[in-house]
Amino acid sequence: MKWVCESLDAQTDLGFVIQWMFVTLVGFLVSLIWIEIGERPDLGALEGAIGGLIISLAQWFILKQYISQSWRWIFVHVLIWSVIALTPVGLLGWVTPRTLNLTPRIFYGVIEGIKLGICLSIGQWWVLRTEVFKAWRWMIASVISWGVALPIGWMFGGILRQGTSFFLGDVLGLVLVWTIVAGMTGTALTRLLWYPVRPDDW
Repeated sequence: MKWVCESLDAQTDLGFVIQWMFVTLVGFLVSLIWIEIGERPDLGALEGAIGGLIISLAQWFILKQYISQSWRWIFVHVLIWSVIALTPVGLLGWVTPRTLNLTPRIFYGVIEGIKLGICLSIGQWWVLRTEVFKAWRWMIASVISWGVALPIGWMFGGILRQGTSFFLGDVLGLVLVWTIVAGMTGTALTRLLWYPVRPDDW
């Protein structure tokens, strides 16, 4: 009986992760209709608001089934991505490095990914803190996700661009970034959403 329950839990977790990855990637691809992949100075607060709105709206279709006041997820992402666009961090979800050298892409990818993860996780934690048990764990998961995904995606994009001389290589690198982030954060959410905050935890 225990084995059956664990099997059902695993299927539920996997189903959620797949849905989360799908809507996140669709949101990113749709955002490219309005946001042109570029370098940091090219993208401003308007692009940040558009990108944050589209991706968070896509994710909201999944989150609304699990948390109350899920509309705050959309509000927070529009705000955070708009503010990030005005800082030196920039819209890293839509930014490619200027250099094709893989070493700085990996090194700075880790550093910049951690910075972005911190910025995003603070706002996301504010949404999740009253919805899930020990929501601070989400901040760790978000930082690790972006710290891992960005250097891998930038490296992959750099390799493709060196091999083909086409900018599309970097675009595919960003697709990989969002795929990894969605997979890792989706997995983290399955660990959080199944354990809601109990009244006696306050």
